[in-house]
Amino acid sequence: MKIIETLYNDLEFPPTVITLGYFDGIHLGHQCLIDTTKKVAAKKSIKSAVFTFKTHPLSIISPEKAPKLLFSNDKKIEIVESLGIDYMIYPDFTLDIMNEKPEEFVKNILVDKFNARHIVVGFNYKFGYKGMGTPNTLIELGKKYNFEVTIIQPIKINDQTVSSTFIRNLIENGEVELAKSYLGRPYSITGTVIPGKGLGKKISIPTANIAVEDTIVIPSYGVYYTKVSLQHHQFDAITNVGNNPTFSNHPVAIESYLFNFNKEIYGEKIEVFFLKKVRSEMKFNSIEELVSQMKKDMKFVKEFLIS
Repeated sequence: MKIIETLYNDLEFPPTVITLGYFDGIHLGHQCLIDTTKKVAAKKSIKSAVFTFKTHPLSIISPEKAPKLLFSNDKKIEIVESLGIDYMIYPDFTLDIMNEKPEEFVKNILVDKFNARHIVVGFNYKFGYKGMGTPNTLIELGKKYNFEVTIIQPIKINDQTVSSTFIRNLIENGEVELAKSYLGRPYSITGTVIPGKGLGKKISIPTANIAVEDTIVIPSYGVYYTKVSLQHHQFDAITNVGNNPTFSNHPVAIESYLFNFNKEIYGEKIEVFFLKKVRSEMKFNSIEELVSQMKKDMKFVKEFLIS
């Protein structure tokens, strides 16, 4: 997959089928858009492309309304590439793009710059100045600039439309199992292992603490059954999300205890896959109470959740 990070280039683009959207989470609805793009491209024997942005449009248009994101830019690239797309058009969202009228965006960028012959969008896609462009706008402009348009209707599970907003809410409520059914995979967070306060070592339950971008959604505070990916291996784990109220002045952390693992991994990148919430965060009266509960959590996960 070739990544195009700027709109201002002199590339000679081949005829292309392009799908448009922000694609946060690349959930089942987004996957339908991408799959349709690939099928149309194959049928027409031309290239496929995902056009998205590094920065969420709301972070420019109305920063106070910008949502927490389901994953990082690196993860977005990784997943798009795994889906077999030829090009990922991936510029920053800028004031210039925000102020372009819908027809200017279509003609100057999609048609003239990226040689769009077919465009695939979701039913509620909006673009251009003040979001004035709609799927119907694309259909009308397609007649003028000689491209076709496919509009994907909402994907529903149990009468619930799959959307990034709905999935964010599930994760923020700790409903990671349900979120998986809308994402099409477990929700995960990637981060670099950093030193914590050393509490895990003191109680003989060492944990891997990760630094997480503050723009990323984190599950509600509590203990989760997780799998941790490290150097192409996966380990069963329990992960605590929260600020550990048993201890004062403890910052919010994501810390995982990996079963059958005892190596130092500071500086390593790990990915934590959230599979099930075991319990909510609790405050204990002593370290002994905390250790006792952690051992119960570990026993529960080993006996009832690890298959």
